[in-house]
Amino acid sequence: MEPFQLEEVPGLQETFAPASACFGCGPANVRGLRIRSIPIETESGLEVRAIWRPESHHEAFPGMLNGGIIGALLDCHSNWTAAYHLMRSAGANHPPCTVTSDFHVILKRPTPS
Repeated sequence: MEPFQLEEVPGLQETFAPASACFGCGPANVRGLRIRSIPIETESGLEVRAIWRPESHHEAFPGMLNGGIIGALLDCHSNWTAAYHLMRSAGANHPPCTVTSDFHVILKRPTPS
């Protein structure tokens, strides 16, 4: 367990793109999901963890998360994780601009909120 609350730590989005209006992860989008990706040093190495809490308006029907919301969570967090990896690998002080070129999700059953 971390010696701090992840909610208290700035995410990659707040650190590197505070003015971003991305629906999924933009800190400046007050109506967006505001997904946060937090780098964590663990015993097994560096991890980037997603922080997000669903609300009832994110549901497809009571108690089940909307599939499009799930896609946005996976897309934004994966993109930030990859960009952070590229930044660290290059020894850069800012992640490169990256976008998702192809994305496929197969939802095999409803996802509880």
